[in-house]
Amino acid sequence: LWERVCAASGSASRAPLAAFQLQAEILTRTSAGTNEAKIDYRYLAPDCIRFMLPSRGTTGRFGPAQEQYWLQSSDGVVVLAGREYKEDRKTVDDMLALARNYVALSHPARLDLRALELAPAPADLPQGLAKRARKLSWLAFESPDFALVRGDVQRGDVKPAAPPLYRVELGVRGEDHLLAFAVVRALGRSEAEPLLVEFSKYQQQDDFELPFVLLVHALDHAQSPPAFAEKAAQEVYVISASLRPTFTLADFKPKK
Repeated sequence: LWERVCAASGSASRAPLAAFQLQAEILTRTSAGTNEAKIDYRYLAPDCIRFMLPSRGTTGRFGPAQEQYWLQSSDGVVVLAGREYKEDRKTVDDMLALARNYVALSHPARLDLRALELAPAPADLPQGLAKRARKLSWLAFESPDFALVRGDVQRGDVKPAAPPLYRVELGVRGEDHLLAFAVVRALGRSEAEPLLVEFSKYQQQDDFELPFVLLVHALDHAQSPPAFAEKAAQEVYVISASLRPTFTLADFKPKK
C-alpha cells in the first residue's frame, strides 16, 4: 500500500520540492468569527515563508530567530521579537508548518520512515468525517520530516536536543491511492496539538499530483474526550501553483 501511495504522488524521478509559490483563497475560522483573503503564499525550505494577511499587510520570516520574523504594512516594518508579538509569530509558524507538511507529503518516497504499519481509522475524527474514513485504507508511520500547526514549529528560542518525531496517519483513497486525510501527531510532546488535514481536488503539475483544496481541522477541547472539530479552522483553495521558483533568502525579507 505504501508503494502504491508513493507511485500515485507523481514521477519517481522528480526532484523534491525545495520552494513553492501559491496563489490561494483562504478562509480562517476563529472564536471571533471568520476571515477570507486571497493571498500570495511563498515558501523556501527549511524555514522561510511570506504571505499576505487579511489586513492586507505582509508577514513572514527568513530564519528561526525571533528577530527574523517581521510584519510590513503601510506604516512600515515591525520586527516581531519579544513576548508582545508571540501571537504574530505563531501566525507565521502556523503557515510554515502547513507548508512543511505539504512538501513532506508531496513526495512520500523521500520521507525518513522510522516505522510503518497498517492502522484503523483514528478514533478522534469528527462524526461527519469518520463515516468517510471507514471506507479508506489507513497507514501509520513515524518520521521526523513533519511539523505541527499549533505550538510546535521551532521558534529559535530553545533548540531541542534531537529533531522531534511524528506519527502520521494517512487515509488512502481506494480508486487512485491518493491521500484523503492526514493526521499528524508529535510523539512525546504533549504541548504540540495534533493536526488533521483533508485533501481533495488533485491536479498534476511538474510531475506531482497535488491537492488544490486543503481543509485544516484543529482539536476541539470542549469535547470529552477531545476530538477534531467538525468544521475546518482553515480552508485553503489553491488557484495557481509554481513549484520551481528561484527564490533566495532576500525574497523573504521585508521590502525596503
